[in-house]
Amino acid sequence: MRNSLILLMSLILFACTEEPKTVDKTAPQSAAERQAEITKMESELVSKQDLNVETNRVLAERIVTRYRDYIKMNPTDSASAEYLFKAADISVGLGNYEASINYINRLTKDFPKYEKVVEIWLFKGFIYENYMDSHAQAVKAYEELILKYPNHRLAQDAQAAIDNLTLSEEELLEKFKKMNEQPES
Repeated sequence: MRNSLILLMSLILFACTEEPKTVDKTAPQSAAERQAEITKMESELVSKQDLNVETNRVLAERIVTRYRDYIKMNPTDSASAEYLFKAADISVGLGNYEASINYINRLTKDFPKYEKVVEIWLFKGFIYENYMDSHAQAVKAYEELILKYPNHRLAQDAQAAIDNLTLSEEELLEKFKKMNEQPES
């Protein structure tokens, strides 16, 4: 009886001292898990709207970091192209214009057939023109769009941007004034 009691106590102690199995939080995420996490974070950011509020800026920066992580882990995945586009867009909102240009350059280099590639070239010119005050780089981006996609509807917008960049503020105001005076066809 005494031996049975000792055996029973030993079994109980052994069962109580066994470490519980826990989920390893350091295990790498799968691509699907990372995409789900990114989607959740994007939804949260969209609901906040204003990137000037510090908590929203932090969230936006975390999302861009998650995009970079995903792209690094899945460099040829089509989702990486979309994440490069989104990283460029959010980076502009954060005031990280150089980072935005780097994402755009990577996107146009690694994913030349991406569905929004023409818009990306226009966006690149827009960033240089409006945020970085680099008209020469803006013209170069617009000209690249026109050269690569001469029949695309945005080629006309790129040409108009180039034309407007060469005008002074007075000339630009005069041009718009004349356009408003002309009756529509």
